[in-house]
Amino acid sequence: MTNLKWTIGEVEVHQIVELEAGQIIKDTLKNATPKNIRDIGWLYPNFADEAGNLKALVQGFLIRSDNKNILIDTCNGNDKVRIDIPEWGNLQTDFLKKLRVIGVTEMDVNVVACTHLHFDHVGWNTKFEGGVWLPTFPNAKYLFAREEYEYWNQKPAKEIADDKAAFDDSVDPIVKAGLAELIDMEYKIDRHISFIPTPGHTPYHVSVFIESQNQRAIISGDFLHHPCQVAKPQWTTDTDTQPEKGIVTRQRILAEIADTDVLLIGSHFANPVAGRVVQVSDGFIFKV
Repeated sequence: MTNLKWTIGEVEVHQIVELEAGQIIKDTLKNATPKNIRDIGWLYPNFADEAGNLKALVQGFLIRSDNKNILIDTCNGNDKVRIDIPEWGNLQTDFLKKLRVIGVTEMDVNVVACTHLHFDHVGWNTKFEGGVWLPTFPNAKYLFAREEYEYWNQKPAKEIADDKAAFDDSVDPIVKAGLAELIDMEYKIDRHISFIPTPGHTPYHVSVFIESQNQRAIISGDFLHHPCQVAKPQWTTDTDTQPEKGIVTRQRILAEIADTDVLLIGSHFANPVAGRVVQVSDGFIFKV
């Protein structure tokens, strides 16, 4: 699979795919039954197959902006022990090789930004060397929303073991290495790129807003898991900490960007990943 690339004014966004994720995303979206998915005709062929099975990815995005390399979300990572979703544990993927294909080594990454601290968005923050978890990108500053960090630092009882394990193996080592920067939910990374609050999936989830030369884009993170939630924003996932708040966030953002030039880049969306939201009589569609 060739990495896709988008240009937003002076900013480049490169896709870095870690793995295919359709079945696991389907398992967490209980409303996404084959019949319900087939009823949303425009999902085929890019985002679902003829039988109504979802297509999805785990992927990160490398942004080039103002001569900096900014990595948005770092997927599952290798060698991580995961018990709730073992399919995403003990992986050996070529994520770093795909990064190198676009001309970026681990040493070249200037900023790592996590939309939230679930295990499939922080994994490559660290790699296992000499029996310890070390920062994969030692020259980067790692950006975590302060309240999101504080939430997971409490090891909330209601959350799954894999996310708590990820805090220990993929977040805490970054803090201990002195590379973490705890920032507010509307932090501006540079003159083109900022966080916007999109809470619900996690309590302090953020998305990434890009604006350059009158062009705009949003990298969603997980306020959307699949384009079916563009059609059905009321559909929630089992992994939403605050599902009702997530519905409000989806409805708000979709209404704000519908029928505009904003390119929506879905963090778990299958290729072609990016498109625009269009308002129709009964809600919204995602047009690629």
